[in-house]
Amino acid sequence: MAKKIKKKSHSGLSKVLKIRKGGSVKYQPANKLHQTRNRSNASRRNRHHEHELSNSDYKRIKSIMK
Repeated sequence: MAKKIKKKSHSGLSKVLKIRKGGSVKYQPANKLHQTRNRSNASRRNRHHEHELSNSDYKRIKSIMK
């Protein structure tokens, strides 16, 4: 009998996304480190906090998350 191939989680994705206790997925938004003078203050502030992944994105990537 052949061995069952185990599916690995995507290592790059697991470094970016974190799964909360309730099952929702959090991430840090991009474009917050440099060249922020061209953006509005509200845009800069919004990037300070973690964001939650939308349901459509979660359905798209749940097969490669673990």
